[in-house]
Amino acid sequence: MSKRQDRRTARRTDRDHRWRAVEARLVGGPWAPTRADEAVLRGLIDQIDDRGFGWDDVVDDVMPIFERARPFGVEVDPPARTIVPPGVTIGFGVDLGLAFARVSVVHLAGWPVDLSSLADRALRNLRKRARHATDYDLVSEPVGGVPTTAFQSRDGWASTVVLVPEAVERLFGRDPALFIAPSRDLLVRLPIDVDLEFATWLTEEFEATEPNALRLEAFEWLEGAIRCRPLARDSVAV
Repeated sequence: MSKRQDRRTARRTDRDHRWRAVEARLVGGPWAPTRADEAVLRGLIDQIDDRGFGWDDVVDDVMPIFERARPFGVEVDPPARTIVPPGVTIGFGVDLGLAFARVSVVHLAGWPVDLSSLADRALRNLRKRARHATDYDLVSEPVGGVPTTAFQSRDGWASTVVLVPEAVERLFGRDPALFIAPSRDLLVRLPIDVDLEFATWLTEEFEATEPNALRLEAFEWLEGAIRCRPLARDSVAV
């Protein structure tokens, strides 16, 4: 086993122990962190600094993420962010299993990559994971008479499938569709001609019970390409 693999194994073992203190609150529904939980979360966020991990240690685990709408309950460094097709802003996270440690501008400044190279690597890692996603992660069920198909990766990256058209096609097919992404690990396919008010209502219903709600617009899948499509939201922030 290489030194990098040794360090990654040690990091994941440490992560599992540290998450045990808050895992019970994460299972079974919405979760509001206590002060003790926030201290653990802060440790997870800072873990790649505190443990001295460099770019070589995280390169295989860095992923694109959509920033959550609600602010953190603890002070954190500004995230590294960029804009990628189809014209959306993404941040980056290092996969810790039950969560992502955000990549901040401070982390990026200490790594031998620029923002463009970081984005390229994160998208490459996403494509690799998406190729291994399986049909059992798809659940089809009508909501209010409207057919829906939901995808969850079980690893926290389902929403970012819209950044990889080949993954959208492999999971959902080429038929036109409208996608909503209320949280990081939920992507929902709706008919392309769905009433936009319904799509907005469904999105906001998911967001209302999700501490890590994203508050994104919708994504239109047409002719093998993804395009952003505004929802019928009001101006009130989550």
